[in-house]
Amino acid sequence: MNLLDSIDQTNLPKHLAIIMDGNGRWAKQQGFLRAFGHENGTKSVKKTITTCAKLGIEYLTLYAFSTENWNRPKFEVDMLMKLLVKALKKEVKSLHENNIKLNAIGNLDLLPSSVRKELTEVLEKTKNNTRLTLSLALSYGSRNELL
Repeated sequence: MNLLDSIDQTNLPKHLAIIMDGNGRWAKQQGFLRAFGHENGTKSVKKTITTCAKLGIEYLTLYAFSTENWNRPKFEVDMLMKLLVKALKKEVKSLHENNIKLNAIGNLDLLPSSVRKELTEVLEKTKNNTRLTLSLALSYGSRNELL
């Protein structure tokens, strides 16, 4: 029996939120660069998104990059931003084919222009999709969100 088939889909939340944390530490513990952990994390994210869509979860929020993350070393922040653009470019077709709408929350004005440009394009291409709404929390902070 498939694991998805064994899940009672009538008893699932409508909205699932995940704080994406620990990829860099995991890579370091394995003797790899932090970037390796972040890159591998994208594979888990893709599986999570497709599984949520298959299960009928309506909303998935991924807390991906907090305002505190801006304090990381510049090369790591740059790498994370490049990884985000790469993932958006790579997955836009899949999001659209799977009827997944992308949404973004947080202080998006702080993102580099290349990230905002790619993000805007994917938001536009998926705006009418209805199977799952995927929200990326980018440059978010709990204090700012409360205000």
